[in-house]
Amino acid sequence: MRSRRLSSFFEFTPLGMLLPAALTLALFGGSIFLYLLPSIHNAFMNDRRENIRMLTGTVINTLAHLQQRVEAGELGPDEARDMGRELVRAMRYGPEGKDYFWINDETPRMVMHPYIPELEGRELTEYTDTEGKALFMEFIRAAETPQGGFVNYHWQWKDQPEILARKLSYVRKFEPWGWIVGTGIYLDDVQGELAGYRNRLAVIFMAILLVVAGIEIYVLRKFARGARERAKIRLQRERLLDALRSGEERYRTIADFAYDWEMWIDTDGGVVYCSPACERISGHPPERFFERPGLLREVIVPEDREAWDKYLIFINTEVGGSLDFRIVTRSGQTRWIGVVGRAVSGIGMKPLGIRCSFRDITDRKEMEEQLRHQALHDPLTELANRTLCLDRIGQAMRRAGRRGNYYFAVVFLDLDRFKIINDSLGHRFGDMVLVETANRLARHVRTLDTVSRFGGDEFVLLLDELASPGEAIRIVKRIREELAQPFLFGGHEVQTTASFGIVLSPVPDIRSSEVLQRANIAMHQAKEAGRNRFKVFTARMLESAVDQLTMENDMRRGLESGEFHVEFQPIMDLGGSDIMGFEALARWQHPERGSIPPSEFIPMAEESGIILKLGEWVLRESLLTLARWRKKTSGAEDIFISVNLSGKQFARAELDKLVIDALRAASLPPEALKLEITESALMDHPETAINVLKRLRRIGVRFSIDDFGTGYSSLSQLQQLPVDTLKVDRSFISRMKTDPENMEIVRAVIALAHSLGLDVVAEGVEDAGQLCSLMELRCESVQGFYFHKPLAPHDAEALLQRRAEGGDASPGQRMREARQGCRDARSSDDAGSA
Repeated sequence: MRSRRLSSFFEFTPLGMLLPAALTLALFGGSIFLYLLPSIHNAFMNDRRENIRMLTGTVINTLAHLQQRVEAGELGPDEARDMGRELVRAMRYGPEGKDYFWINDETPRMVMHPYIPELEGRELTEYTDTEGKALFMEFIRAAETPQGGFVNYHWQWKDQPEILARKLSYVRKFEPWGWIVGTGIYLDDVQGELAGYRNRLAVIFMAILLVVAGIEIYVLRKFARGARERAKIRLQRERLLDALRSGEERYRTIADFAYDWEMWIDTDGGVVYCSPACERISGHPPERFFERPGLLREVIVPEDREAWDKYLIFINTEVGGSLDFRIVTRSGQTRWIGVVGRAVSGIGMKPLGIRCSFRDITDRKEMEEQLRHQALHDPLTELANRTLCLDRIGQAMRRAGRRGNYYFAVVFLDLDRFKIINDSLGHRFGDMVLVETANRLARHVRTLDTVSRFGGDEFVLLLDELASPGEAIRIVKRIREELAQPFLFGGHEVQTTASFGIVLSPVPDIRSSEVLQRANIAMHQAKEAGRNRFKVFTARMLESAVDQLTMENDMRRGLESGEFHVEFQPIMDLGGSDIMGFEALARWQHPERGSIPPSEFIPMAEESGIILKLGEWVLRESLLTLARWRKKTSGAEDIFISVNLSGKQFARAELDKLVIDALRAASLPPEALKLEITESALMDHPETAINVLKRLRRIGVRFSIDDFGTGYSSLSQLQQLPVDTLKVDRSFISRMKTDPENMEIVRAVIALAHSLGLDVVAEGVEDAGQLCSLMELRCESVQGFYFHKPLAPHDAEALLQRRAEGGDASPGQRMREARQGCRDARSSDDAGSA
């Protein structure tokens, strides 16, 4: 009796029915959970691998875009590589924004690593991880396949070198530059995310188990009331098991796609299946999509719904397709979603609807937007860069072509004396000046205007929708006043100005780059006019720039084709009454324009850098000519050649080697050469000047300071320089008799030279009065038209022949006559005074 009651208790009471059901459900839920664990792990890892593959592909596409700009001539190869390297260095992604990319080449040598810059430029063939794996050789082998490959190794934990962690990296080769671009995931990160995902899934299963258990309790209590109710409970239990088995089959169907949001939409628009990932991506649970099939279209932002509708029609084929669109999540966030879908068919090709796989691609879209921003903006000032500037100018030109009353202006500005700020206070301070300049420009233009940094200390303004061209002038004046205000950074106060070049509309039908070129030409005109000025472009400026470019090209061609020659002006010794040397002067006989004066082509040579080649040619040609004179003319062994050096020549560290080579080539002693250096060149390079002069002085080369009195050298600086001669500028000599102040300047220069043990050469002596005054001031030597104009080499050689022969036609006789004339003139003055 008692055993029958006990069996009846387990058979009919809730506890008796609940225990086996609960155990069954627990075992069933646990088995499903254990079954899905490997699939979830694999799907999760595959997703992360695909994610870093896509991110690396985005970087490769960016580098390819830079290569296209190189091929189009917009960028130089080195400039493109530098830009690509810095773009990739700045890229970050991941939850903490610390995941990064690196670049090495096939050597292998590290091109760029954002967290270990000390590896950059280092050869890494033998570089291994803690397991002895040659990492970079592995990267090269993995990247040889067309789609790249994966490498598993140990590496430092992101930006923490003291921590090593297991890492899986994807590498891919960028063929045009021979770069291998890579990024990776840390397996500890993946395991952490997977553990969180697994725990959430376990909670879901537990919740399901508890819900089912509650239903069981309720149903079993009803079963306890009677056999009929118990039969119903058994039937419901069988149906529940069927539902669980059906659910198991569905889970198996989507096991490989568990991380993505999977959805099956039938031919009537109803949702047949929606994976749990929908809640992670959209914030809505799967049940909402089952209940409201139209919810998917509702969460899509209104601007993208038309594209979604067209996409549903387009993918209703076996080929399928993809689409990127935006949704608004349940929490109100806007996320980018990438979908891949295709039609689904059953037995006999019966249409069953469409299957779609959704993935959150917000990180990729944000990176693409970041890359677009970096490609069109200056990284230092965040202003528009050259590319965006040219595009905006092009848009303004097209608007001007459509509208007759539309005015705009392009302003090219350059900071004056910015190089001095960089050299004296450092590039960090210079960068702060550039940033503050950008801020001031942005504050003083309208919102519809464009401010861009063109490069270095150059900025470009596009003033749009002007009421009249004169409004641009008013804006430029306002900006000029603002930029003239002092900059205050870290206790330093610096005041700089800017030079402006302006192009006013309407402009001809030209390219935007040509408009910018014209503004640049006008800016340089403003600089040449004295800085802190603005110039409006005129057609004459363009003609002048073209003429300068033509002259530069003609000079290069002329040096190759022998259009240049050297003339020699004698330097007369007032004490010895004879020629003591010659000054070598470059001359240009243009095949079309004839003789071009040095005042026209020497400044162009200085600006273009041709002066280096021209100066070296003059030096060698002069020494070779002097060597021929010494061989052919007796008594010419004491004659020297004086050759001018430009500031750029003087700044060359190898100047002494060049001079020594030229002397050796002519087989002349160093004493035969005197180098003339302008006072301004000495002051621009004081330390270099002293070192170079001393090295050449030690071997016997002599030096003159040319155009003395026109610069700002101090007596202390002059005492340190190993010079032999001061040359008084012709501007002082020409006004000696008419301007008493110039006479005193010449007197002071000669007295200063004598006090320092230097001799003096007066340039530009053209009449007897100047000569007599210089003799009274005890000037040692002169040169000028009064005695001789610059002579061709054969005329100078003939002069040396007459010098050797003596007689009435000799230079010495000419000097004696001049000296006697001065004595006679002085005697006449004394007699008149008496």
